[in-house]
Amino acid sequence: MSTSPFENLSEIFAAPIEGIIAALGKGIADAQTELDRASAAAQDAIESDPVLSQHGVQATWYQFPRVELKLKLAVSVAQETTTTSTPALAALPVLRLVAQPVTASYQNRFNFDAQAASTVTVSLVPVPNPSGADQSAIVARMTAEQVQKVALATGKFATTGTAPNLVPSPNLRFEMNFNATGRLWYVIQYSATDTTKTPVIVVIDDVTGQARA
Repeated sequence: MSTSPFENLSEIFAAPIEGIIAALGKGIADAQTELDRASAAAQDAIESDPVLSQHGVQATWYQFPRVELKLKLAVSVAQETTTTSTPALAALPVLRLVAQPVTASYQNRFNFDAQAASTVTVSLVPVPNPSGADQSAIVARMTAEQVQKVALATGKFATTGTAPNLVPSPNLRFEMNFNATGRLWYVIQYSATDTTKTPVIVVIDDVTGQARA
């Protein structure tokens, strides 16, 4: 059984030029998303690590600062047939630029001379978020006291006292870290001297207040 990601794709020899440029942009955006996912996963791993989290280690985030695309295209002008009930608009032809990527198969099929192709240069650059939101300036909705109360109520941590006045055991390290990107709290309890003891980690959603081990 074929597992190729291209098994459902078929080659086309012509497309509106705006569609080609949009497809290129989507490909770059998808690649950037995958880079961001990898960095976010690395940051989650750091936040949940009892050693790395206490030293302020941050994951590396990668970005395409600028992408230059130079396309060799056979460009033609086509008139689009439209129907409209407005006579004035019906008299205006709708022209579209149609592009054919000059690939080896295109040249062979249509006996096209590559020297007659047009060169289209596209530059893609990142721009600031339209909302102007600064991820580093995101303030947590929950307070540290609220996070500690929710975490200790899960019953996963070693505590002293009685409910609802539970406090973390003084014999173990108890730390809380807020990840602004994912809006998640990481609550960690571990032994700083006995590495054989498995750390306890609970993640709390800053928006819903829900906890998961």
